[in-house]
Amino acid sequence: MRRPTARVTGSPPLRWLFVLVATALLTVSASGCGALADEPAGSGGLVSLHREGGYAGRWDQVTVYDDGTLRTEHQGARGGRARLTDQEMGRLRALLCEVEFADLPRRSVSDIGGDRYVYRLTYRGHSIATDQSQKLGAVDEVIDLLDLRLAGGR
Repeated sequence: MRRPTARVTGSPPLRWLFVLVATALLTVSASGCGALADEPAGSGGLVSLHREGGYAGRWDQVTVYDDGTLRTEHQGARGGRARLTDQEMGRLRALLCEVEFADLPRRSVSDIGGDRYVYRLTYRGHSIATDQSQKLGAVDEVIDLLDLRLAGGR
């Protein structure tokens, strides 16, 4: 006895549409939507801080996820993983709410002092680059909070 097989019926353009959609869905599910395998499941990056420069011209990055997990990178190599305390996470969220990204310059970096670190803070599609030569209020506090995690390598 011959087993029934699934068939896509309809006009040729509809069949191709079905094949394209099915292929796209399989590709997305197989790739994990581009997320790294060791990132917290179901959690997107809340905020990231990229630090570059200094005497050695090195770069480091810390990414904090919605659940308080953080991951550091140093010169492209994975650093450590840790978790912010509830108090730290509450403070971070409060500071991020204070920042008026639309009112701040996208770049606030002095031409004087080439060996300074330049920080790039990214949050919800907004990015600000600063060397902290000019005070930017809550932005500076967020940078200070996250920079402690980079300095400790945790």
